[in-house]
Amino acid sequence: MASAGIRRSRNGRRYQVWWRLDDDSQGSKTFDTYALAREFKHELLAEAARDAWIDPRRGRILFNEWADRWWQLWSSNPRRSPKGLETTASHLRCHLRPYFGRRQLGRITPAIVVRWQNELERKLSHSGVMACRSLLLRIMEAARKERLIITNPVREVEAPKPPVNPDVIFGKVRRRTFTPEEFGAFLASCRPFYRSHFLAQVGTGLRSGELLGLRRRRVSPELGRIEVIEVRYEAGKFGSGFKSQPKSPASIRVVPMAEAVREVIVRRLQADPSLAPDTLVFPGPGGNRHAPRGSAPPLSTHNLRRAYRAALTEKVRTGGGLVILPRFPDLELRGPHDLRHTFATWLEEAGIPSRVIDELMGHSGGRHRAAGGSQMGRVYRETTPAMLVRVIAVLDQNLALARKIAADLLDRKH
Repeated sequence: MASAGIRRSRNGRRYQVWWRLDDDSQGSKTFDTYALAREFKHELLAEAARDAWIDPRRGRILFNEWADRWWQLWSSNPRRSPKGLETTASHLRCHLRPYFGRRQLGRITPAIVVRWQNELERKLSHSGVMACRSLLLRIMEAARKERLIITNPVREVEAPKPPVNPDVIFGKVRRRTFTPEEFGAFLASCRPFYRSHFLAQVGTGLRSGELLGLRRRRVSPELGRIEVIEVRYEAGKFGSGFKSQPKSPASIRVVPMAEAVREVIVRRLQADPSLAPDTLVFPGPGGNRHAPRGSAPPLSTHNLRRAYRAALTEKVRTGGGLVILPRFPDLELRGPHDLRHTFATWLEEAGIPSRVIDELMGHSGGRHRAAGGSQMGRVYRETTPAMLVRVIAVLDQNLALARKIAADLLDRKH
């Protein structure tokens, strides 16, 4: 049974509470008045009786030491994504350890978390701050569950609200999506090898890693469908390669083929009928010291992004020499993910239900949290063949227009 008592300190002016608990832990704490000492003793015994007492000395462990122990356990999960490991390690190294590293866990208070959060808001975007806050929350919550601290201070701090951009409200932000005409101009400016990659991406809404991880056995031109599961990744020191499954169950999905996408894939398959089931449908061009040209090596997402950004600019000779100008100055284009935005926008403009769009893009909201109607009603609604026919019709129309414009522009060049 736990026991505790009060005794005078050696100088006789203060009062010391001593304790010995059932787990053999013991210690003492000194107070200025007898009333405070007695209150602490009663709380200690009450918490010990319901197994809620936490020895304050357990919270003396430094954040860095606890973060090392947390990381070792968390990263050992075989289902962790290499990209997730890279991102988490970067946030921990750059934004958590420098501020909390030498602090004791028990001395990290809500006020300290608020100051840290305020500093981050001056350096990072809202999504970056929220990612770092989420990481700190998980690390401190693990400490609470291990009974190192009484409460998680992050839970007592309000999360920062996203900033309001008036330009978004007033409709003055530049688009991140292509119209069919603009995408046709983009295709005409691409290096020929990559046109099929980008056309397939805008026609399916696949993430870059999903496109570059697509295998021969996952495409069925005769059925007009693509099975999405393997993913290409690059994760710095955590390596590169292919994941057998994407980041969430919702990303494992079937995507219908528009006619333009089917033609691209059929052309690729007919070029080499002996393709093995594991052969990549959208490989790289080769032609370097690692892979000879035509060997169809894996293409990295970095090189796909580089090819994309090269197509967004053009070199113009002026009196002062060559000047690099943007081809689409009215658009806010960043990378191949723009094509995923474009895919969703084209379908939404055509009145395709948002739930169907989310499902085709691999968002969990498409199956579980779609807006509108009751929760049970959403369970009973399914994506029907008629909906997919509408999806394909929209994509066929827009891609046909884009390809015609691209062909006209290429003819003028020649």
